[in-house]
Amino acid sequence: MENTDLTHYVFVDFENVPNVDLRLIEGKSVKVALLIGKNQKKLDLALVQQIQRQAAKVVLIEVGASGHNALDLTLGYYLGQAVLTAPQAQFLIVSNDKDFDPLIAHLLGQGVRVCRQGEFSAQLFAPAPRKALPVKSAAPAVRSSPPADPLAKLVARLQNPASPRPVSRARLFGYVRTAYGNKLTEPAVHGLVDDLVKRGVLAIDGQGKVSY
Repeated sequence: MENTDLTHYVFVDFENVPNVDLRLIEGKSVKVALLIGKNQKKLDLALVQQIQRQAAKVVLIEVGASGHNALDLTLGYYLGQAVLTAPQAQFLIVSNDKDFDPLIAHLLGQGVRVCRQGEFSAQLFAPAPRKALPVKSAAPAVRSSPPADPLAKLVARLQNPASPRPVSRARLFGYVRTAYGNKLTEPAVHGLVDDLVKRGVLAIDGQGKVSY
């Protein structure tokens, strides 16, 4: 998975999520790795045909070992290789296995855009919110009504020392979800938090502590 021009790298725990529709990646700058468990001997014919049509975008990785977390550790290895190759890309783990969450939390602390989702769906490739922040005027501040844009309102609260602000990554994610009326998907929440970090609104250290 060495193409540095790709925008999305998707790693599918095929033992855990066997329903994959590769038609969803048509026309997208994406690479999909299907990690096949040792005991998975057959693939659905429709999926095989989709793999053939998307051969340049799909790689099959057979996990030769068995045992607890064998596939998880193998997926983590290939994810790490992809992060080294294209650190600015969006990385997605498709699995219902929560054992991946500590790895995801660590990578988020390192500024990597990564999340986990329980199904292979079009929502995987939804772009993260990236709106321009308002430019501060050189004129004296004038009291006005709060901005209507939810991102601008969120940034204004996070930049206000007098406002109660989340001090941990988990509380920050909940804070962001609430600011958007609990309507954001998990990939969108992670993308928005990553955007706030890149803009210098806040910082998250390796232990998940948030600073402003």
